[in-house]
Amino acid sequence: MAKLNRIHGWVLFAAFLCGPVVQAQESDPAKNDTRERPVAPFPAAMPAGSTSVFAVNPPQGATEEIQLAGSDRPLSGIQEPTLGPVVAARNFLLPSFSATSQIASSPGAGGQLTNFNYLLGTLDFSQVSPRSELQLHYTGGGMFSTYLNSAIQDVAFSYNYKWRRWSLLVGDQASFLSESPFGFGGVGGLAFLNGDSPFGPGGFLNGILGPNQSIPTIIVPRLSNTLSSQIEYSVSPRSSWTASGAYGTLRFFGINFINSAEGSFQSGYNHSVSPQSTIAAIYTFDDFRFTQFHQSIENHVVKAGYSRYVTGRLSFQLAAGPSVALLRGVLTGHATSLSWALDSALNYRWERTTLLLSYHHLVTAGSGVLEGAETGQLEASVERQLKGRWRASGSLGYATNASLIPTTSISNRERYKSWYAAVRFNHELRPGTNLFLGYGARLQTVNAATCSNPNCGTNFISHEISAGFNFGLRPILFR
Repeated sequence: MAKLNRIHGWVLFAAFLCGPVVQAQESDPAKNDTRERPVAPFPAAMPAGSTSVFAVNPPQGATEEIQLAGSDRPLSGIQEPTLGPVVAARNFLLPSFSATSQIASSPGAGGQLTNFNYLLGTLDFSQVSPRSELQLHYTGGGMFSTYLNSAIQDVAFSYNYKWRRWSLLVGDQASFLSESPFGFGGVGGLAFLNGDSPFGPGGFLNGILGPNQSIPTIIVPRLSNTLSSQIEYSVSPRSSWTASGAYGTLRFFGINFINSAEGSFQSGYNHSVSPQSTIAAIYTFDDFRFTQFHQSIENHVVKAGYSRYVTGRLSFQLAAGPSVALLRGVLTGHATSLSWALDSALNYRWERTTLLLSYHHLVTAGSGVLEGAETGQLEASVERQLKGRWRASGSLGYATNASLIPTTSISNRERYKSWYAAVRFNHELRPGTNLFLGYGARLQTVNAATCSNPNCGTNFISHEISAGFNFGLRPILFR
């Protein structure tokens, strides 16, 4: 009995000592802070454009902010802003196919109703390791109509390798399309056309890189390619330096359109003022050349930037500053154009709705119509999960392009304004397979009475009604 009492006494003594420790662990905010918990992944792999699978699920409810570590993509870098790291399976190969039929009033066909049919195949590939990330997206097929038959090729590639302090990113974006990618097919872009979704976590290079094509023109095949590279050095746990270069070309397979090439260099210093906020100082140099004549535009831009990042909920970037364009050549002589530059992007996710918004103001080569342009480009997309297996999405784009060629009055400069708007409804038959129905409209106005290219100097409006089917195969997962 005495021995039993001694054991009982030691148990009470141990409980007395451990009780405060256990209580401290339970009340330690660092241990119980929900902000340190990872976002729950959706347990499947799908292409980089599918929110139905790459959705981020809040752990404590739809209205509570998820505050994890900020994005590891530098503000001064060349990658697309994202709502957060992909938390589903990252190593997969996924093919899909789509067929779309469209009735459209085409400006190139004299405004007459024309039937366009699109047959497309898509392949998404992703391989991620602790040090590297490889992503590939390819869409290929054709457009068939009584007005014009044309091949469609679109490919994006990026590879990122990280050392302890250094990282190297290389990538390429290329496309062969029958129209401008700005509202391609009249339904808000290629992703909308083939039934895919543009509301994924991102992963490729910033879409503003390379030749701008925000003046729609008529239907004419064009080849665009942009090769990019970036190095990043971590100066400290909270600061980094980046340097990047890109070379892009735009070539039209039609008479009287202006082929161009552009090279760019960008460098910036980033500093995290908090886990969710970053500031940056950025310098950019662009050099535009035209193959048909001796004309060059050298553009220097200095920007101050700010970003706010809440994983799975909010991604916001803003960088703005002065821009100085030096014009040299037979068309302009020696002239200087002073302007301003702005890059901004907002991605926001509610419980059932996702919003993507971007605005850019910059100097461009002129979209194959002008010999250099001051361009403002706004694009917005929204997606809403409806009841059952229905999903609605919409997109809106607006661009203004003003010629850089000096005139007696700035108000008399040749100026194009372009709009597109589209809505689409998807019905999911099974994961990755859906039927969709959409409507789109495009509008262009120009203040010039004449234009150096046929059919590009007129005002027009077009309407498109589309119906299609997208079929995704089962993903092939691998380690």
